[in-house]
Amino acid sequence: MNEVINDSGIIISVVILSTIIFYYLYYYFVNSNLPKKYCAGITPGTKKEVMLFLIKKCYGFLILGLIPGILYYFFLDKNFEKFGLSVNQLSNNFSIILLLIFVIIVVLFFNQKANKQHNSLQINISEWNVFLFMINVSGWIIYLVGYEFLFRGILLFECNNSFGFWPAIAINIAVYSAIHMVYGKEQAFGSLIFGGIACYLTLSCGTLLIPIIMHISLSFFSDYFSIRYNKSLSFVSYKNFHLPLK
Repeated sequence: MNEVINDSGIIISVVILSTIIFYYLYYYFVNSNLPKKYCAGITPGTKKEVMLFLIKKCYGFLILGLIPGILYYFFLDKNFEKFGLSVNQLSNNFSIILLLIFVIIVVLFFNQKANKQHNSLQINISEWNVFLFMINVSGWIIYLVGYEFLFRGILLFECNNSFGFWPAIAINIAVYSAIHMVYGKEQAFGSLIFGGIACYLTLSCGTLLIPIIMHISLSFFSDYFSIRYNKSLSFVSYKNFHLPLK
């Protein structure tokens, strides 16, 4: 049996496996007791919930975005321009981005209205103000930039270079939906649709900005509609711009 091993085959194999490994490192950390240990000195309540959330999201950016990006830059490719992270790409695809945001808003709105008990929030509190919600949004932005950089950036573009357009999308969707199976069948199925659209538009338009904005919009409006329409959650007013104490 004659096996031919080339550099490109090794590289793409490492990229695919390392993507899964990096996600495992993130998943098992956030589901362990380590984040709670880091917050052990904080009095239970809103501040502790917020700190736990931010630790998990910042760790996600570190493990899924920053470290893979550094390794990718020094060992594989110093050219980040191919990911389309530029103002020009944003303006060129502005109409598509607006349309996608509109579709996301409509889908999430009707989904929440049909299932008012749905709660997508990862900060376990019932009363929200503007400041607290913006912290929540900031945490998602930090995390999702790193998340999309790994999955729709490094993984997708390298698979596209090695296998071509459709195989790259198929591999990405397979990995992306598989890691969502632990969150239930709804998220696994939703990731098939979201992942397919995100991958197709990323490669077709040549920019990572589209899936980043899509994913941030998804998290933003999902959390907003949860607070707005879930009877156990609510927006409250505070005279001062601060975290609620309880």
